[in-house]
Amino acid sequence: MRSIFKFNSIEFLFLTIVIIDFIIPSVYGQITKSTDSVMIEVNRFHLPINNAGTLGDQLTPGQTLAGGLYDDRIVLYSGGLLMSGLSNGFRWSNASVTAIRVDDYVPGKVGSSINDPLNKVYVVKSSDPQFGQSWQDWKSAVAQGADFYDGNKDGVYNPVDLNGNGKWDPDEDRPDLLGNITAWCVYNDGLPGNLRTYGDVNPQGIEVQQTVFAQKDSADLNNVIFVRYRLLNRGTVADVMDSVYFGTAADIDIGDSGANDLVGCDTLINSGYIYHKTGVADSKFGTNPPAELITLLQGPLAYIPGITFLDINSNGIYDPGIDTPIDTAYSFRGPLLGKESFPGAKNLSVTSSFQFYGGIDPANRFMAFNYLKGEDFTGSFIDPCTWKQGQVFGSINCAGINPAFMYSGDPINQTGWLNVTPRDTRIIVSSGPFKLEKNIPNDIIIGHIVGRGNDYLNSIYVGKGYASTTINYYKSNFPNSIITGLRDLQNTVTNFRLNQNYPNPFNPSTTIRFSVNTNSLVTIKVINILGEEIATIMNEQKHSGEYTIEFNADKYNLASGVYFYRLTAGSFTSVKKMLLLK
Repeated sequence: MRSIFKFNSIEFLFLTIVIIDFIIPSVYGQITKSTDSVMIEVNRFHLPINNAGTLGDQLTPGQTLAGGLYDDRIVLYSGGLLMSGLSNGFRWSNASVTAIRVDDYVPGKVGSSINDPLNKVYVVKSSDPQFGQSWQDWKSAVAQGADFYDGNKDGVYNPVDLNGNGKWDPDEDRPDLLGNITAWCVYNDGLPGNLRTYGDVNPQGIEVQQTVFAQKDSADLNNVIFVRYRLLNRGTVADVMDSVYFGTAADIDIGDSGANDLVGCDTLINSGYIYHKTGVADSKFGTNPPAELITLLQGPLAYIPGITFLDINSNGIYDPGIDTPIDTAYSFRGPLLGKESFPGAKNLSVTSSFQFYGGIDPANRFMAFNYLKGEDFTGSFIDPCTWKQGQVFGSINCAGINPAFMYSGDPINQTGWLNVTPRDTRIIVSSGPFKLEKNIPNDIIIGHIVGRGNDYLNSIYVGKGYASTTINYYKSNFPNSIITGLRDLQNTVTNFRLNQNYPNPFNPSTTIRFSVNTNSLVTIKVINILGEEIATIMNEQKHSGEYTIEFNADKYNLASGVYFYRLTAGSFTSVKKMLLLK
């Protein structure tokens, strides 16, 4: 929720922003947005969304509470995207985050009419009749850019029961469906500059094709809502946008209007999160308030000379057939559409997690850019050694903490940099820099995850467990689909299998891939040459399917040498050797 208060040594900034709040006219009421909203409510986490990029902060038909709900109580007041980049050297910033009063996105494609009735949220559910109305309505979504499965390979979406058997078959078209519900819309940064909070920024021709989806048939995924942002630069201002940063900004309120919230960050699972203050019973959730995480599952694609490819012709651009790829990025599109690979690129990880409050919202395009980089309003990093809102616990050298990741300590064990000042707070989880080239899509996938345990600390533990499961689910390209007939499209997993890790040798991380052919408790342990178990990297119930998991030797302070990893699933056991070279 929005609040105003003083902030240590930057009271002058507080006063400036309060004045700005009064003299800048609100964008609402000055332009009519034909917004269409729906509630994603197939599992335990219910989230209202609209066709202009707002998550939460709205009432959908039949609802009395505006915001994301968990166990029928508010956990997410308002969320959305915050971006910044360079167009022909000009630093722009924009957002669709009502909590900070920056709402620059309007429904529809770049150049379309704001009030076009086709600019709505299109919804398809696994329970919908095959070839029924939602499948037919998806034609309008496809006309605006939505994905579909092209069963007959003619390049045109036409959901027809070709053989008249009353059910979908793999040679027939159907909507893109991820999980039990998929909601798609498109919006763009077309709000005129004179109506914006950042009045010196005009529309940049950015289009966002947004897909929101959720599952209900998994205990862990029952607490997750996925948001895929497909970013497109339509080239109306610049053919290439440089130094782009993308952030998910959220005003998360864990009961009590968020008054007792604290912020945390876990770079191992690419997550920022908000949890409740210790020892304070919440008026809404009682003694076990949940924790909410924002997890970057698929970061933006970035081509980086010398890091993701060898720039043979020294032009700073990856040229297939000329330059040598070092890394490969992926875009996971689900079991219907598979995955795309991009040699010479990488998916960026979280590059900052930043906390701010009402009263120090990003008041101009430069502040927004600084926040996306994890810096304060002046463009400087916060010093964990002197920062009064946090404290460093345990035998941790505060000078060695990366300030871009606010409160990266472990509140469960009370070690590292922790937030110690509870209040109604906001968070930005960001990734960058990257480029947006004209009409070349760049997909980013976020998981909004809520965990609720038996107390406030256990909720953090539970939420992180859900995040780990969600990451594996993403890396397996959203398996366990409930789409009837989909099994005919894929190679059925018929055997248990443990693959050789890659890369091997490795330093410090390697990926392990395995397959299970029935629901099983899967355990993967790392063993040294003396036969001692030194790490358990998985101990989870898994459905039939293919999976990957990353092993980071630095997490366990391992020295160079030969190690073994052993998978156990039911009566199946397999062991393989790997080599760590530092």
